[in-house]
Amino acid sequence: MSSPTIVDRKTLAWIKEGVDETLKSVHHAPDEFLENLDDTSPIQACIEPLHRVKGAVEMVGIQGAAMIAQEMEHLAQGIIENRVKQKSDAAEVLASGMLQLPGYLESLYHGQPDIPLILLPLLNDLRACQDKELMTEGEFFSPDLSVAVPFEADGECIVQGDLPMVAKKLRPGYLAGLLGFIKEDHVPESLENLILVLDNLKIASSDDKAKQFWWIALGVVEALYEQGLDYSVAIKILLGRVDRQIQRVIEHGEKILSIDPPDKLVKNLLYYIAQADTYNNRVVQLKKSFGLDYPDTEAVTKARENLYGFNVNLMDSISVQVKEELTSIKDALDIAMHANAGSTEGLDRVLARFSTIADALGMLGMNKPKNMISEQKQFLEPKIQEGATLSDEDLMGIAAALLHVESSLSDLGSALDGEYENLLKLVAQETLKDMQIIKDRIHEFAEDSAKRDLLTDIPQLLTNITGALRILQFDDEGNLAQAINNYIFCELIEKSAETSDLSLDLLADAITGLENFYQAILEESVTPEIGLAVARDSMTKLGYEPTESRSFQDFSDLPTVDDVVFAGN
Repeated sequence: MSSPTIVDRKTLAWIKEGVDETLKSVHHAPDEFLENLDDTSPIQACIEPLHRVKGAVEMVGIQGAAMIAQEMEHLAQGIIENRVKQKSDAAEVLASGMLQLPGYLESLYHGQPDIPLILLPLLNDLRACQDKELMTEGEFFSPDLSVAVPFEADGECIVQGDLPMVAKKLRPGYLAGLLGFIKEDHVPESLENLILVLDNLKIASSDDKAKQFWWIALGVVEALYEQGLDYSVAIKILLGRVDRQIQRVIEHGEKILSIDPPDKLVKNLLYYIAQADTYNNRVVQLKKSFGLDYPDTEAVTKARENLYGFNVNLMDSISVQVKEELTSIKDALDIAMHANAGSTEGLDRVLARFSTIADALGMLGMNKPKNMISEQKQFLEPKIQEGATLSDEDLMGIAAALLHVESSLSDLGSALDGEYENLLKLVAQETLKDMQIIKDRIHEFAEDSAKRDLLTDIPQLLTNITGALRILQFDDEGNLAQAINNYIFCELIEKSAETSDLSLDLLADAITGLENFYQAILEESVTPEIGLAVARDSMTKLGYEPTESRSFQDFSDLPTVDDVVFAGN
């Protein structure tokens, strides 16, 4: 696989909050649509937000997220235009996408590379709902096919003549080796035949594309020879297609591999080289030259599981919704038991709630509780249709199942709390590094105010810090970080204003107060309240009171401490 892309955290932070908020604003739409499949207005409301999300992730080059956002938009459009047959399935998949996409961005923010393969199951679910052809792992593979063969001293070809003549004389040997490999008859000897032929074809080639092709094919065969690849049907077919290229060279000459290169075949051969488990020199060289880094299967599986685990806020929102639905069902059953003597009259409205709960549990990855809810619905539905009376045992059985599901959600909440704590600590550790950079540069600037270029990167660091605080719902602290940012940007960078010892001391107090807040996340012994109060007071004295609505522009004409200090000079 082409090397996974590490997404820059600062770049991602720039768009992530907006994407999360956009998806959160429409994540109820699929459930609303499920309640009335004839009313597509909830899905219609998703089109424009999904388009914005697609544009945002494309702009910062997150390939995996862009593919998902695009398919989600297409699926929503297909539902509206009545091109989707299984509308309920489509709504469930759309809802799952709204949950997993923010989770994927969250995982990238914490250092996971952008590996679109992680999203393959979701991507194929979205495509299947539209009757599109499903994608395979190989389609996520995009090596740079312009890589040249490294220079190496070739031996002498065992056959004299140009490449078409050599190919004509050696092709029978290739076919014999291929046949033995396909039948798995004397496999080592058969592979040795293939290696001999391909190596001599490479020696006889003068064209770069031809040399590259034989070089790559040799890598696959040598990986097979050293048992670094399984003898799969797919590889046997690919080596058969290599023979077709030998035949093309015989018929059309060496240049055919440049004029009409077999790029798809080359890509597939490299795909298997990327997976080869061998330290063969040629295979290692190919992997290095093409930047092949096939992700470990276990790592991909774990990353897929984390798509749910990372998105704490949205999962919590869904969990609250499920608990509300459970309460409604329990109330209806309580009435049926005590007021209606087990009558099922009026319980038909409850069945839809069972479906909603099952769908939501599926989105949370809670398959056992989901199955339990589905079983209760299957038990209750025929009873309601027949107008049967439910016994106390029937009602108690359903109630017990609901309580079990509710308990499972509480366990999930505890797990989410733990995940949230881990997230907070990780953010605090990263932010404290940025805070130290800010402090060092401010200190150096205080020593020599001519060095204003030291301040250039500080606004972006503080913008990232502000965004993270607001994502984590620390709004007051986010406002403080924004106020510090406003002061540095407007006064120290834009206006290049003179600074007094007083103003720099107040700024230092504000930064220290914010720093203490993050230290308190990591160390329970630290109490940040006093430091934060001092920080807010300091920024207010500087003329930049921490309030949610204020941005750089709001402060451009306001007097500051330094305006007063230097007024009499």
